[in-house]
Amino acid sequence: MSVVLLFNQKPTEEWQRNLQELLPETKVEIYPTISNPNEVEFIATWKPHENYITEFPNLKVVQSVGAGIDHLLHTKIPESIKVTRIVDPALKQEMFEHVLACVMTSMKNLLTYYKDQLNKEWIPENYQSIHETTITILGLGEIGKLVAEQFVNLGFKVKGWSNSPKNINGVTSFSGAEELKSVISDTNFIVNILPLTEDTEGILNKNFFDQCSVNTVLVNVGRGAHLIEEDLVEAIDKKQIKEAYLDVFREEPLPENHPFWVNEYIYVTPHIASVTNATTALQQVAENYRKMKNNDSLLNEVSLNKGY
Repeated sequence: MSVVLLFNQKPTEEWQRNLQELLPETKVEIYPTISNPNEVEFIATWKPHENYITEFPNLKVVQSVGAGIDHLLHTKIPESIKVTRIVDPALKQEMFEHVLACVMTSMKNLLTYYKDQLNKEWIPENYQSIHETTITILGLGEIGKLVAEQFVNLGFKVKGWSNSPKNINGVTSFSGAEELKSVISDTNFIVNILPLTEDTEGILNKNFFDQCSVNTVLVNVGRGAHLIEEDLVEAIDKKQIKEAYLDVFREEPLPENHPFWVNEYIYVTPHIASVTNATTALQQVAENYRKMKNNDSLLNEVSLNKGY
């Protein structure tokens, strides 16, 4: 039997070498160089091509090497195949640090002053303080919960929205479609950390932005498909959204002719808000392979019906 690494937009050789050390008695191969597809029971993957499942007749487990699984779902996965993801405490902390950097940069007008510097202009601006700033977190799963708690610890006013009610100390919780308007109005920042599902795809749209308070700041570290891009540009033009910090996009890398590059109120980062730690991820991959072989419950198994 063998384990296959099937990566797109991610280097593979070091992963193979280190996973082979963790599983010395198991063949670890890199797609598409596979000796016998019938021997493959377990694949660890990132952004695989369509219909990847059909190439492995005896596949039992699809292991995402990231925190999400939406990149797997362009292909129907049979119920007989288990799907797992990586849950890494370091990844959650790094996500918070990225979001905090975006929030503080906006609150203190740092990018505005940088633009003024280029023009040799000295223009003091009003700024926000932590105790008077409200942050809304969309998505209160493993990562969103930690982000919300950390902002509470710093003294921010924090609201959160999720599919089902959550009880998080210091966070005013909202849930369900009927409470979305309440959580996104009267807030300074909206941070999207939702999983990508049928219900959340395109959720950041014209109707959403129309319900935001004027001059709300958007931080999207969820998925690019959460955002209707042209609706964001319109919302910025109308000043419904003051500015946007975007780390994820429908097409990555962002095309050279994309309007986000030249919009002075949109700040682009190349999907680096939190990067999978290879050491931690490989340990979880190896452990899940052993659990599969022993017919034990897998780490961080995902519900395909929910999408997370």
